[in-house]
Amino acid sequence: MKLVMDMTLQQVMKEKNLTRYQLSKTSGIPWATLSDICSGRTKLERCSGNTLMKLSGALGLSLEQLLALKVEEKRPPAETDAQEAGLPADLQKAIREYLEGERTHSKHLDCLWDELYGSINANQWGGEISPAQADYLRSKYLFDDEEE
Repeated sequence: MKLVMDMTLQQVMKEKNLTRYQLSKTSGIPWATLSDICSGRTKLERCSGNTLMKLSGALGLSLEQLLALKVEEKRPPAETDAQEAGLPADLQKAIREYLEGERTHSKHLDCLWDELYGSINANQWGGEISPAQADYLRSKYLFDDEEE
């Protein structure tokens, strides 16, 4: 792995072939907490020692290396509006349910993840959404800008 201090948390996750969901399961950190860290809503410096230890252990980094990581900026809202305009009702429902599961820390988040993944794929294969929209939705909701 190249120098960690020049990397973002997302790059380390990508290099280790981990999605947020997988990192959450591996580390024992709740998905919503990890989402807040990855999005920059919660700074690593503000996390508890327990969370930092779990995260550093799961990523194979020292605490110093972990705290030196940067967080990537989110995409601008305008792109979101264009890619999510006119989605089929079943896909909108799957997104809503998945986001609600994240918000409430649902113990069934893995099922909601699978449902959303399947809905995206079915709508792409059925020609309801473009491949670019499907890739965008997978990246935004499921794979955190990682390649599948």
